[in-house]
Amino acid sequence: MKFKGSIEPNCDGFEELFEAVVSQLAGSETQLAVWLLQNNIDFSLIEPQPIGAESPFPASNSVLAGSSLLIKLDSSNVEKVVQLFTDNDRLGFEILHIEIEAKGFVQFAAYDHFSAVFFGHEISLEMLEALQSREIIEGYQIFDSNEL
Repeated sequence: MKFKGSIEPNCDGFEELFEAVVSQLAGSETQLAVWLLQNNIDFSLIEPQPIGAESPFPASNSVLAGSSLLIKLDSSNVEKVVQLFTDNDRLGFEILHIEIEAKGFVQFAAYDHFSAVFFGHEISLEMLEALQSREIIEGYQIFDSNEL
């Protein structure tokens, strides 16, 4: 996968980071893949599709542990997805990995309970600066073009 950079999240800001990213990326062709420790969350309101360990996105070569689901992420379900994922500290504990694909590429990925977070070209530097100024993220790094 080719990412634009990485994010150093504030562990107290996972929910706000997730909400900002989901709100920015949601669209008719956007999909969210999630890997869970256990699939004991009621996802019935957002109609997920079960997937295997391999990422469903062609641009990703991830093979990840956990129970996994694919969720369409558009304006009709953003609020439901955000609430479901942010209730009861799920992002920090129950949710192992997240990949969000928009415009044919993985635009956001958080692995191992947000210990490694990456972003693509659809995440604006203005948004990252705003998140950093609000202390939702500690910082971010743009990869050298040679690393891409």
